Amino acid sequence: MASPEQFVVGIDLGTTYSAVAWALVSDPKNIEVLSDWPTSGQIVGVKVPTEISYADDGTVTWGYDINVKTRKIKWFKLGLEEAVEAQHLLQGKDPVHIARDYLKELLKNVKNVLKKRYSQAVIDAAKFEFVLTVPAIWSDIAKQRTQAAAFLAGLGTADAPLELLSEPESAALYSLKTIDKVLETIKVGDRIVVCDAGGGTVDLISYDLQQIDPYLKVVECTQGTGDFCGSIFIDREFEKFFKSRIGENLYDKVPITHRQQIVKEFEGCKQAFRDDAATKVFSIRMPNTIPDNPHMGIEGGVFELTREDMRGIFDPVIQMVLELIEDQISMASVEGRVNMILLVGGFGQSQYLYLKLSAWAKEFGIQVVQPKESATAVVKGAVLKGIEKRSYTGHTKVVRRARRSYGVPSKAKFEKGKHLEKDAEYDRSTGELLATNQVRWFIFANQLIDDDDIFRYAFQRTFETLTVWQDSLVSSHLANPPSHMTPDVQKHCTVYSNLTHLKRTDFDRQTRGRTVYYSAEYEIVLSLKNNNLNFSLLYRGTNYGVANIAFEEIK
Repeated sequence: MASPEQFVVGIDLGTTYSAVAWALVSDPKNIEVLSDWPTSGQIVGVKVPTEISYADDGTVTWGYDINVKTRKIKWFKLGLEEAVEAQHLLQGKDPVHIARDYLKELLKNVKNVLKKRYSQAVIDAAKFEFVLTVPAIWSDIAKQRTQAAAFLAGLGTADAPLELLSEPESAALYSLKTIDKVLETIKVGDRIVVCDAGGGTVDLISYDLQQIDPYLKVVECTQGTGDFCGSIFIDREFEKFFKSRIGENLYDKVPITHRQQIVKEFEGCKQAFRDDAATKVFSIRMPNTIPDNPHMGIEGGVFELTREDMRGIFDPVIQMVLELIEDQISMASVEGRVNMILLVGGFGQSQYLYLKLSAWAKEFGIQVVQPKESATAVVKGAVLKGIEKRSYTGHTKVVRRARRSYGVPSKAKFEKGKHLEKDAEYDRSTGELLATNQVRWFIFANQLIDDDDIFRYAFQRTFETLTVWQDSLVSSHLANPPSHMTPDVQKHCTVYSNLTHLKRTDFDRQTRGRTVYYSAEYEIVLSLKNNNLNFSLLYRGTNYGVANIAFEEIK
């Protein structure tokens, strides 16, 4: 009997458009991008709109299948990051549940397409592994929400394991290993800035290229940076411009579905704009709710934008992107010169962005490369990452920089003059005078970290009744953080460990007077694989994992 087929599926859940690619483990070089999507008559492409609509009866419609006149939810990905004010876009729905419903439909379509290719029996028996990309600037709580949505959609289970990978790293992995235009120009010792400009975010990572053959090895030059300044913010600039042109009173009377149609029409202009003198006017069809008015620039049911109008809409966002790139290059150039900027992502395909960036980079002798496959580099890199895990040769080595410093709140033997009097506290079990609010750090911001690096921290706990243990992790943006709690140190997460199934005899029995208590020495083990925090608890040589991790919102 033949072994079941094994598939690696990459998912790029974008703010505006999403993509899926896949490959068979038995045919790893043949990475295919899915382009077969359900549609209500719209022309489809290799990416599907990250949009969803809910009927009154709860029926879900998504992507190209949504009728243009139907009210839809878009940009919901931004709602997974609480720091972004996107809640008004979500029609009162939980962003995790919206992402779950969208991913569930996406997964269903992937399986349907593969069944047409391989048969129902083959896909029913097949094993799947998923790699889902996330913005490099995603906080740990946003990553946790993304994982929760994926798990609820059927990913991340024992039958369908899930791995998160940062979008710019995924794009870099694919571009540096497979795209001829890039391979022809890179050499060992080069420093490359990867700019992944997408719909919602622009992420930047810089790499020192240390080895190309027999396998690729890169080391992050500095911490990755980024911001929420993707192409949807050009849409917002257009909406502001349009509102000011036709007046607030008329704009507020336009139904939401018609406003969405207008922005959809603008997308064509946005993609075509390259500040070419030959193209003097850009036209956008208006819905019948907006009458002709030459003073507003609307004639024959068409709203016209001049080249100068387009520059005014684009430039505030382009300037933000250029400032991000300039800052990243400044940090990455401390120990060596940056040679190349690799421009990828959906927004990275913009010719206007490419021209503005190239003009800026030319002054510094930096080459800007915009690969032909830049729009799908992220999703193809995700598949390549999943395939590489199963390979003993050609495995890419990435050494990353810690984004923050991590430590644990601790207590120390109180020393007068060294510790603050307000931090003095007696231990209830031992009676010893301790200094509270201290921090012991074990990872520092900008520290180089390998995927295989393990950080262990020893804890001692005394208790009379065994309950679920709670251990806190704190973090700081500072590379040299203080040894005690200050406003620069924030609670990062709580790690819950459940050892209540153990017997009291598994712990050390102690007495103090008539009080009987127990003590345990254990370790919390932490790794930062793919810059994602992973925890487990080690007690007397046995790994008990952790029951739950609750991340905090980092301001």
